Amino acid sequence: MGLSRRTLLTTGGLVTAGAALTALAPGVRVAFNKLGQPPQRDILVVVFLRFGSDGLTMIAPADDADYRDKRPNIAVTTSGATAGLPIGSLDGVPFFMHPALPELKALYDSGSLAVVHAVGLPTNTRSHFESQDMMERGAIESDGPFKGGWLARHLMARDLALPSLGAVASAADVQSSLAGYAGAVAIPDVTQFNVTGGDFNLNVIDALNAGDEAQASAVRGTVGMIRSVRESLKKIAGGYTSVPYPGGEFATAMRSVANLVKMGAGLEVATVDFGGWDHHYSMNAYFPGHAQQLSKTLSAFWADMQPFHDRLTVVTMTEFGRRLEENTAGGTDHGAASFMFALGGAVKGGRLYGKWPGLRPTDLREGDLRITTDVRQVLQEILAKRRGEAALAKIFPALPYEPLGIVGNAFA
Repeated sequence: MGLSRRTLLTTGGLVTAGAALTALAPGVRVAFNKLGQPPQRDILVVVFLRFGSDGLTMIAPADDADYRDKRPNIAVTTSGATAGLPIGSLDGVPFFMHPALPELKALYDSGSLAVVHAVGLPTNTRSHFESQDMMERGAIESDGPFKGGWLARHLMARDLALPSLGAVASAADVQSSLAGYAGAVAIPDVTQFNVTGGDFNLNVIDALNAGDEAQASAVRGTVGMIRSVRESLKKIAGGYTSVPYPGGEFATAMRSVANLVKMGAGLEVATVDFGGWDHHYSMNAYFPGHAQQLSKTLSAFWADMQPFHDRLTVVTMTEFGRRLEENTAGGTDHGAASFMFALGGAVKGGRLYGKWPGLRPTDLREGDLRITTDVRQVLQEILAKRRGEAALAKIFPALPYEPLGIVGNAFA
């Protein structure tokens, strides 16, 4: 579907930029900050590993007898072809990264990456969509109705005057965590940031709006914003070292976030999705490739963002983990606790955080790894220490502030 002059006049907005560019994105208006400005606060990138990434495979207690007994065919091992990468102990139990994560192991060893284990939302549901919704709202059943997403509430609580590209979903649609914040916009790939039909249509739209009417002026401002972004992309291509990213949609999304940061678009909060973690069958066939893409992409992003390390925090989350016992299809079913990664210049990395509940039958929750750390504790700490959030009660209702010490305090 093409972008008509009528559509642009009616919305006064800007189109999202995807492979098939057909719709206008809500929340983007003509007011656009001057490109090239440094970030005013910490940049937070939230990566959602959708459909239940298995923490017991990603960060495995490979030497645990109960783990080996319940996963005879899919367990990460301590030796041989399936040997994990040792990263130290939590509560006396040694842990190993999946062997497909050498790049993340290097970041961990350098002190830039931390791991939180046995983390999740204290909820009874095992539904992907219910769990994702609660995690993105930052509220569980006992909290009652609570509108909007946790990131949206943070941005509104701070009452920040963010520029038009201050809160971006690097996806086809704005995720629920940003729901309620009017300025959030979806941009899957900023290199495709344009109207439908490209520069030719952009020039036509500009020419058709040469009048003095308010709507015509708004359209010209939006056209100017598009051109500014595209010119900035050309400039950063020559001003930064080129970092190779792997293929795939996740890498494209993360590279788009990196470009927004480097062009000085005022980006402060970005959300990125990486789906496909619902490994009910053939875990050994499908998990390694996904883990490898995660590892290579986060490593490339971190290298790409080298000038911004002191003001950058990346956190991963997933709606729940998988059951301890493998199923008959060589996979795992929906469980409870999983893991989080925290990557950043202020992250106190090279160590595991949380409390390990154990894998003995009496330690489990209905066959699942027990949750000992609420995922919102990690998010609270990042918001408070790196984003200056002082109204945590407005962000996460009925949850006391209990930081784990994962990150240092914010820059000046």
